[in-house]
Amino acid sequence: MRPRSLTAILLLLLSLSSGALACDLSTLGIAQATKPKVTLQSPAPGAQFHEGEDVTIQSTSTDPGGIVRVELAVDGVTVRTDVPPIPQGQTSFTLIQRWKAVAGTHTLGVRAYNAAGAASDPVLVSVTVAPGAAPSPIQPTQPTAPTVISTQPTLPPVLPTVPLAPTATRSPTRPPASPTIAAPPGVWAVSIRLDPKEPKRGQGVTFLVTFLNTTGNPQGYRWRVRIYRPDNMKHSFGDTAPINSTIPVGKAEIASDPGWAVRGPGPCEDFLARVFWIDPDSKAETEFLKPDQSGGPAVSFQVCP
Repeated sequence: MRPRSLTAILLLLLSLSSGALACDLSTLGIAQATKPKVTLQSPAPGAQFHEGEDVTIQSTSTDPGGIVRVELAVDGVTVRTDVPPIPQGQTSFTLIQRWKAVAGTHTLGVRAYNAAGAASDPVLVSVTVAPGAAPSPIQPTQPTAPTVISTQPTLPPVLPTVPLAPTATRSPTRPPASPTIAAPPGVWAVSIRLDPKEPKRGQGVTFLVTFLNTTGNPQGYRWRVRIYRPDNMKHSFGDTAPINSTIPVGKAEIASDPGWAVRGPGPCEDFLARVFWIDPDSKAETEFLKPDQSGGPAVSFQVCP
């Protein structure tokens, strides 16, 4: 009986020590590793493409420790890997990845990795690619070119009349409209300027953002401007209060909350401003992209005494 009792006691002690070790590891955070979060903006589930077409995959990856790389997989096979501009990692990384469409039904997957090496759950979307080349999207735009040109001969007779002189000055503003038509459907940020142009310490600054809405309908957004020091683009120095705006179709300049300022005495300081939209559910902030999708617009400025 004694050997059996001794064995039971040893097993009990071993069980208790294992439980204590697990608690210690949990307390130390070893079992509490966090994973990045990925949100897919495009393409939509079930979207259809034609063989040979460039499929645009837009995603936003977020992680408090910083995103260091994002992988795009097609049918489980990684086809490309992208890293953020900041090698140490970005807490929010919006990315455009492209894949040359191949006929068939495919599953596209995006997975992000943080600085600690933890991977997100893959975000998957299924698309269908029809065989054969897509109809040329340039065809619908061809008739518009002759239309603009055909109106040119009607302008010279109007030029001598004084009341219609402004009409002649408006015709040069037509070319900027063509990039608007060429931009993919979406809401983009074109540029940022500030008022006053050369702010002083303690003086409130308003950021005026030019948006471009090519969706065909007004779009509501909650957004703000974040301000960074040039030597620390990972964490913002400050930001404007979030506001809700309805962005109309076409170009529109909208002012931020005017309450941001550099308080207290000090020397001249350099800053850089960028504009972000806020997800109403997750509260995650994503930088608005420019229409060419090369990144977000930014403005550099200096605040002096």
